[in-house]
Amino acid sequence: MATFNLAIYTPHGQAFRGEIESLEAPGRKGRFGVLANHAPTIAALKRGILRAVEGGRELYFVTGEGVLEISGGSVTVLADSAAAAEDADRARALLAS
Repeated sequence: MATFNLAIYTPHGQAFRGEIESLEAPGRKGRFGVLANHAPTIAALKRGILRAVEGGRELYFVTGEGVLEISGGSVTVLADSAAAAEDADRARALLAS
């Protein structure tokens, strides 16, 4: 499967950088997915769970509000907060706190 770069930044610095296969994000108008070669896009994000697949392994991040930009084979997330979670249940617990 084709891959693309993902970078997640908060005011405190870089929260993640890596090569991923897919991304699912909490957009203001609903969840949406991103695969390699996606059209250039800028989307507003709401607080929620961002799910990425890296090497067949699922990665979860609880993110605050922000924006996501898809451009030139990479995705950049600028969020007011981001915390990695080991699994979906942990991400939901972080989101509830």
